[in-house]
Amino acid sequence: MSSLSGAYLSLLMAIQENPLATVTELVDRVEGSKPTVIKRLSYLRKNKYFYVYALLNLHNMGFETVEIFLDTSNLRAVERLERMAKNHPYTSYRSRCFGSHNGMYLQFRIPYGARERIEEAIKVLEEEDVIVSHRFLPIGDEPTITTSMKIDGWNPESMSWKFDWKQWFEKDYDIIKPQRSKVTSGNVLEWITKNDMYILQQLMIGAKRSNTEMIRAIKKKGISFTPQTFGRRLRMVSDNCVQKYRVSFDPMAFDIITNILISGDGKRKYLGNLFSKMNTNPIPFESTMRVSDSSLYWFVRMPPSHLSSLLSNLHLNLSNMNVTIIDYSHSSLYSLWPEILDEESHSWRQDREFMVDQALK
Repeated sequence: MSSLSGAYLSLLMAIQENPLATVTELVDRVEGSKPTVIKRLSYLRKNKYFYVYALLNLHNMGFETVEIFLDTSNLRAVERLERMAKNHPYTSYRSRCFGSHNGMYLQFRIPYGARERIEEAIKVLEEEDVIVSHRFLPIGDEPTITTSMKIDGWNPESMSWKFDWKQWFEKDYDIIKPQRSKVTSGNVLEWITKNDMYILQQLMIGAKRSNTEMIRAIKKKGISFTPQTFGRRLRMVSDNCVQKYRVSFDPMAFDIITNILISGDGKRKYLGNLFSKMNTNPIPFESTMRVSDSSLYWFVRMPPSHLSSLLSNLHLNLSNMNVTIIDYSHSSLYSLWPEILDEESHSWRQDREFMVDQALK
């Protein structure tokens, strides 16, 4: 776990507030001279305490998210699913999982209307006895709240988190009625090129790099940019394809090594209160909460010592509660493939050969 001093934590907090801040902007925000801040920043980067990446504006790009549990009977089948995730052009995240579901947890970002291709792939996996069952998680337009890990909740002296779940659950907040999403697809496909996709891919891998670094990385893939062209296309891609830039912290350094997905049924009042708490006073951990009138889906990354307090309250108030451990040590995030773009038709590829056969080969 991290024993970083307050000066380093202050710098991380400043980066979280403004992920793309320049060194000059960081110097204005934290204590220390410019050389000192540069030295601290270099130490944090070298030891991989954080990295900054782009979160896609899925709606504007014409994508939707599909999440699914694939249950298996043995580890060999899990390894087959890991290969499938690596070969699939639209995988965004995969992880081994244990508990209510044993096998693989997968997230895809797919073109609108392409869900049937995911279903076709799953049917093949079932026919080949790779998986014994599957479960799609409801997403659609369900009200959703996402939270990020807040470094200011970390106590470097005790190396623990300053957060009281009991107090959080018991405190009352004004009820905020969950609203369903009404965002429609944007016009990215009208102008985006495959070269732009290489830029976007670099922003997802690590956005806090110089233009020169990203140009060099793209050149290794056989694509060349002049600095002027890169800067112009970078601004366009960032403005239209990126929802926001997020800071991700080393989970081991801050004891965030328990990842769980909880689902269950509850009374409308209780679920409404939970949604309001998360909206008004979000927890200091990375999470995604979706609620409907009667159901809860909550993905949380948290310290193991906090697990009991969270689950005890939920178990008291939810029926049919399921808890699945997401194994972060066997997980991967995936950036976009530039090859998913069909430049001639200005569309995302979704033919069976590309989305099913290639993934299962």
